[in-house]
Amino acid sequence: MIMNIIKNSLTGLARGTYLLARGTYRLALIASLSMVAVGCAEDEGMVFSDIARIQMGSADDYTFSFVWSSADVQRQTIYLPISVIGGPTDGDRHVEVEQVEEYDVVYTKDRLNYVVDSTLTPRTDQAVAGTHYVAFNSSEYASLLTVPAGRVQSSIGIILLRHPSLATQKVRLRVRLKSNADFGPGEHKYQERTIVISDMLERPSAWTTESWNTLYRSFGDYSRTKHLFMMQVVGDKVDDAWFARAQDASFRNYWKMKFVEALALYNADPANIAAGLAPMRVDETDPNSALISFPSELN
Repeated sequence: MIMNIIKNSLTGLARGTYLLARGTYRLALIASLSMVAVGCAEDEGMVFSDIARIQMGSADDYTFSFVWSSADVQRQTIYLPISVIGGPTDGDRHVEVEQVEEYDVVYTKDRLNYVVDSTLTPRTDQAVAGTHYVAFNSSEYASLLTVPAGRVQSSIGIILLRHPSLATQKVRLRVRLKSNADFGPGEHKYQERTIVISDMLERPSAWTTESWNTLYRSFGDYSRTKHLFMMQVVGDKVDDAWFARAQDASFRNYWKMKFVEALALYNADPANIAAGLAPMRVDETDPNSALISFPSELN
């Protein structure tokens, strides 16, 4: 009898201790979540409410080639979209940019394939101010690096130079937005963007390899050979402006079927077969190179 009373008392005491601990844990958890929520709110306020901030419209590489320009064009201004966080103002605001050095990274791993060290080497294909682009401290940028009054969507202009070396080697200009009296930084991943500059045939910026991209699903993998073939079929340049028109489904599907038909005729041409040019390959000098193809389905 006494033992049962003691046993029941101990059980009740244990249960009470457990409930008290669980309640304490819940209170601690709620307090922690509240602190996180407050912290997030403070971060959000810092990013979006404290001062005007600025960021790039995209983090993807921007490809530009002088190959589409006539021989007398020695410089070109390209425009990168930017967004302002914090609302418009009554006056113009100045944007500051700088070039960021890029590096090749080589990782050293142990026998278990864990990274134990890394070596950074400056890239050899970086753009040079005065050679590949006009330096950002030039007075020419006064109007190109300005957000007009009343605007929160704008663009910055970068002046590129046509150096003879670009005919055989592309260069990279990594641009970063700088904090100044008018703007602080926006989202970290949108503070920098790379401009790839050349005077050669380059992949249009919109022809990306993401599986969700409609243009990629329409035209498939990029190669210089395919690009040249498309230009022959179109009878004109196939550049970013052309791909902007290809966002329209009817335009895109019309030309895709033209490419499919033209490729079939090319591959069936006895003269091309006899010359070893058909079927068309990514590398026409390599008989083991991948075949050129276009997706046949419409989208």
